[in-house]
Amino acid sequence: MPPPTIAVSFGNALLSSPRWCLRHIRHTPQWSGKWPTVSQARQLTTGSPQLEVDSPQPESPRPPRKVRTLDPTKLTPSDYVDFSARIHPSVIFVTQSSDPDDPSNTLLERTGADVTPTGFRDRRFPPNTAGFLYYHIPPYSPPLAGELRFRITPSPDPANFSEGSDLLMEHGVRWTRPLIYMADKGYTGVLRLLLQDGLVTPQLLNIAASAADTLTTTDYGRKIDFRRTALVSSFRRGFHFRVGPYNGLCMAIGTDTILKKCPKHVASFRVPVDDIRGSVQYFPFRGSMICCFEPSTLPEHAGRRVVVLRVLRLLDSDPIRPVPPPNKHEYPLSKLRPREGQLLMTMRQGKVQPWSVDVDRDTGRPATHVGMGRMLRILYENQELYGSPPEPFF
Repeated sequence: MPPPTIAVSFGNALLSSPRWCLRHIRHTPQWSGKWPTVSQARQLTTGSPQLEVDSPQPESPRPPRKVRTLDPTKLTPSDYVDFSARIHPSVIFVTQSSDPDDPSNTLLERTGADVTPTGFRDRRFPPNTAGFLYYHIPPYSPPLAGELRFRITPSPDPANFSEGSDLLMEHGVRWTRPLIYMADKGYTGVLRLLLQDGLVTPQLLNIAASAADTLTTTDYGRKIDFRRTALVSSFRRGFHFRVGPYNGLCMAIGTDTILKKCPKHVASFRVPVDDIRGSVQYFPFRGSMICCFEPSTLPEHAGRRVVVLRVLRLLDSDPIRPVPPPNKHEYPLSKLRPREGQLLMTMRQGKVQPWSVDVDRDTGRPATHVGMGRMLRILYENQELYGSPPEPFF
């Protein structure tokens, strides 16, 4: 986490300028009604339907990559970087000096950082990963949900930015570095540049740093793996989710709050076990998908704040497959099977029904207890402040 003096010094310099503002970069991808397959998503980011899977070779030296802005409206050809087939490409983030002995503010500060290619099988960035790093706040989300992205473009000309496509990970979701992740992971140069560009405020960085302190481990003492963490900041924002015994971690991002929860019992239910007295949690299916939370419009939920889960796309890399029950009973697997475009189903009291959470049901629990309801209430709070997208996006 960068020292507080960094944020304060940059904050004072920027706040004294009449151009100080917090920019919300809005871009809502159009919902075509059908998500691309993983192979199509991979081809969008690599130019090839296949990824190179050869053993890593020593990287040849390349000229230093220098980035002077993360604001898409200020990009120049010199901000163009090439990460193709690199394992840990280094980037130098150039900012104006905050040295009080430099009143003209002409000195430059250069801070380097390694960019990690998480989300790719061979731990390298795919071929043809050339373009611009930029900062973006997802639509209908608070500033705390901002993230660093990579836009692949056909040339170093910033005019081609809108014609490019964002770098996608193996499962078809954007490669990102969330602000809450960068707040304490050695991204000092990025944070300085965000402050200089007016994309964040010192107050926002303080909130992100405080939140990062609480997100270092899960409730079970394990270190958080952001590659397997679903970050949600609005309804209908798609995220990667795996049904089965381990679902990863889910984080809901609010205006000044981040809550985490391990949704370990999603789409599962308890069943009796033959020959013993008792029951176990049964996960009828395993596999991965892209899904999103939605406010329920079902008649049985009328007048209440209930959240459901919609399946947007099934992933070929980890297909949905049935799991035999731990007893001799038969269960309606055809009705429980996750299907694209449909709500995720489960069984309650012996009936097949959509998985759902009443966000106001656990209001009487202690503040230290973070249930799914308390976490998902953040999405309703964000909806009141920032609106809600009419269609799914990711």
